Amino acid sequence: MTNKLKVGVLFNAATRPARGEVVDYISAAEVLEQADAVQEALRKLGLEQRAFVLEDNIGNLVRALESFKPDVIINLCEGAFGDSRLEMNMPCLLELMRIPYTGSPPLTLGLCQNKGLTKDILKSNGITTPRYQVLNSFDHWKGEIEYPLFVKPLREDASLGVTKESFVTNEVELRNRVRYVIERYEQPALVEEYVEGRELNVAIFGNESAEVLPVSEIVFEFSDDRPKIVDYLAKWIKDSEEYQKTKPVCPANMDSSVKKKVENAGLEAYKALGCRDYARVDMRLKDDTPYVLEVNPNPDISPDVGFARSLGAAGIPFEEFVERLISFALGRG
Repeated sequence: MTNKLKVGVLFNAATRPARGEVVDYISAAEVLEQADAVQEALRKLGLEQRAFVLEDNIGNLVRALESFKPDVIINLCEGAFGDSRLEMNMPCLLELMRIPYTGSPPLTLGLCQNKGLTKDILKSNGITTPRYQVLNSFDHWKGEIEYPLFVKPLREDASLGVTKESFVTNEVELRNRVRYVIERYEQPALVEEYVEGRELNVAIFGNESAEVLPVSEIVFEFSDDRPKIVDYLAKWIKDSEEYQKTKPVCPANMDSSVKKKVENAGLEAYKALGCRDYARVDMRLKDDTPYVLEVNPNPDISPDVGFARSLGAAGIPFEEFVERLISFALGRG
C-alpha cells in the first residue's frame, strides 16, 4: 500500500438522537472514539488522512470531499442529523461520488437496521432466530408467542430503548412496553421470544474468505433473578451495576462442536444479509443451539468494545485491520 494514498475518515457529529431518551446521547458520542482510533492507526501506517464530519449541511461535506479527493473513505457513519435511520444514505452518497468506501453497502445497512426484515431473511434462509412479531399497535398482537418476551424498537441499534422493562412476563407489561416504544421512539416495536441462554458476539472479518474471529461472551454476574440482558445501562453507563456485572470474556469457552455451530450460524447470517468487510452477529446459545438475535454491519470498532476485543484475541493489530479494510475497498473501487 503506497504512502501516497489519501484516506478520508467519515463519521457523523455526536448529536442528541432525534427520538428516545436524553441519555441516548451517550451512545451517539462513541463514534468519536472510533474515529480517533482509526486516525491513530492511519498515522502508524504513514498514510495521508483527513477527517470528514457529517454535521447539518450535507453540501459542506460534499465540497470538502471534492476538495480533498480521497482515494478511499473509511465509513464510520452511524446515521445523520441525529437519525440512525439515515445510516444507509451515506454510502449512497459515496457511491454517487464514485469514492470507494469500507464496510457494507446501503441495502445491507438498511435491511439490518430493520430488525423485523433481518429476522424475515434469517428465517427464510433456515437460520434459527427467536419467534417474533412486529407491532405498529398493541391491537395487532396475536398472542402466539409464549411469555417471557423481549420488546425493543424495530429500527434502533446500540441498545437504544432497551431496559429491564423490555423483559415482559404478562399482557399488562407487554402492552405498556409496546406503547412506550411506539410513542417514545416513534416506530414499531419488535416483540420476540426471550431465549434463556449464553449471550455471544460473533465478529466476522473479510469477504469471499471471511473469517470468524474468536467468539466473545457476555457473562452475567447478577446474584438475583433479574433477566440476563444487555440493556442500555449494561452497554454504556460505566458506573451502573448493570455495566459492572456484565463481563466480556474472549474467547468464549465452548466445546469444539458447539463452537463450530456458532461460527457457522454467524457466517450464514453474515452472507444472508449481504454483509461486507466486517460485522458482528449477536446470538443466544440455548441447549447447544445458536439463536441469531441481530446482525450488525459496520459495528462499533472502538478499542474497548467487542469487535476490537476479538481482533486482539485473534492476534490482529488494529492498524492491520484498518489496512485490510482499505484494501477491501480499493479492490472494489
